[in-house]
Amino acid sequence: VRDELLEARRQQKAIGTRWVFPSDQDPKLPTKRELFGQRLRRAYRLAEVVKEPGSLWHALRRKWATERKGYPINDLAAAGGWRDTPTLLASYLKTDPETIEMVVLNPTMRLASRS
Repeated sequence: VRDELLEARRQQKAIGTRWVFPSDQDPKLPTKRELFGQRLRRAYRLAEVVKEPGSLWHALRRKWATERKGYPINDLAAAGGWRDTPTLLASYLKTDPETIEMVVLNPTMRLASRS
C-alpha cells in the first residue's frame, strides 16, 4: 500500500495539495468514507474471507496495533492515527498467547528489543 500511495503522489506531481483518495465525481473532494466500507466488504466477498461480526476496518486496525506491541504507546497511537491512547489500549491492543508466554517466561525482555 505504501508503494502505491507513493506512486500516486509521484504521478500527481503534488505533495499535500491533493487528496490521496479523491472522489470519482470531483477530484477536489475526498472519497466518501462509506465507499471505503463498501469496497472492503466487496474485497472480503471476492477473497472469500469471513468478516468478523461487528467489525469492518476495526479488525484490521486491531491486528495492526497488536502486531506492534512493545513500541512506545504514544508512538503507536500516532502512527496508527488514534487521537488518544486510552481508546487504543481499551479497544485495539489485544492480548495474545505468545506475548503472555514471553511476559511470564522472560520478565526482563522487552518486545521492542525482540528481533
